[in-house]
Amino acid sequence: MFSNHVNKNLSAYYHDELSPEDARRVTEHLLHCRRCRKEYEEIKLGVRLASQLLPDAAPAALWADLESKLDQAQVRSGGIVIESDWKRLLFSRLSFKIAACLILIMIGIGIFLAYSRRSSNTNTPKQGDDANGPGWAVRRIAGQPRIGERRVGETGKMAMGEWLTTDDSSRAQISVGEIGEVKVEPNSRIRIIKAHEDEHRLALARGKMLAFIWAPPGQFYVDTPSAVAVDLGCSYTLEVNDDGQGLLRVTLGWVAFESGGRESFVPADAECVTRPGLGPGTPYFSDASAEFQSSLARFDTARDGDAARADALDAVLARSRKRDALTLWHLFARTNETERGRIYDQLSKLIPPPKKVTRDGIIRGDRIMLDGWWDKLGLGNTDWWRMWKGPLPSQAK
Repeated sequence: MFSNHVNKNLSAYYHDELSPEDARRVTEHLLHCRRCRKEYEEIKLGVRLASQLLPDAAPAALWADLESKLDQAQVRSGGIVIESDWKRLLFSRLSFKIAACLILIMIGIGIFLAYSRRSSNTNTPKQGDDANGPGWAVRRIAGQPRIGERRVGETGKMAMGEWLTTDDSSRAQISVGEIGEVKVEPNSRIRIIKAHEDEHRLALARGKMLAFIWAPPGQFYVDTPSAVAVDLGCSYTLEVNDDGQGLLRVTLGWVAFESGGRESFVPADAECVTRPGLGPGTPYFSDASAEFQSSLARFDTARDGDAARADALDAVLARSRKRDALTLWHLFARTNETERGRIYDQLSKLIPPPKKVTRDGIIRGDRIMLDGWWDKLGLGNTDWWRMWKGPLPSQAK
């Protein structure tokens, strides 16, 4: 449907009028098409300008002045005096000309004032704005989201350090500078930490957000209570519940989930849980069996040396499919040498290692061997590594 450009769908996409499947296709197209992204940014800018100009075009004070002048006017036509009620005067030919001229003058003044304020806001940071630039634009999608204590109208602006809060019936969209956007779902609390040219950072304290980012890898970050999501050019959802546990689901591209030196690399159609005190867990594909997922959760939360941990690892290995090689590869960084040998044996059955990768080398945590096996897992394009931090780093210590 969207094999070429998607310009005809961009307005509907911006206003959330597309089906979930069509919206996903537009999102995927925008990630790779600069021309359509540019047009999408123009649509967003046009909506913001319209929402700001309309309230300013006819200030209340000028309307009051118009009413006063019309009330004082007396228009004679054919010797008959038309009463001074301004509503009736508007229907006479002369009064219509007067009103039209005054309205045009007021609209011009309103536009001048609106652009003057916008120019002033662009050149002079607001209180609370970051020294390197103003805050980000916010659009109300539904309900009454708030920035601090003030309600968001159709549009608003969110400065550095300010919290955007949604209740159970409100949603909002944050424009992340010029690199993407974030939709904030109901019952969420989120704020801007940084908005620099090479680092855009949010903090999600609770709730759910949907990120769509087209920047180069490593420019957009989201802090949660137990891990940091690092965007690698993608689209994903991130949820945080009241106890600080988070869940990352990637729909396009890749996301790195990291904390305290532990990293999980999550591709499209995969998920990863993060827990307070433990950091990111082991990633897995969303279509993995319920038994596989529950066994993995037990492994991630068990203590090293516990019998429950060994049982959980046995269950994960026994239920793994070829596609679950993603999970097994990550387990090398989370296990001891004895456990790595068992993982090697199972992963070798699913995806045989390259010629220079040996069992002893993997057990020792040889970085080159681990990287070589990663390249053979068939997880799609991983060129983002070279853009983000150079050669693929092994997670094994």
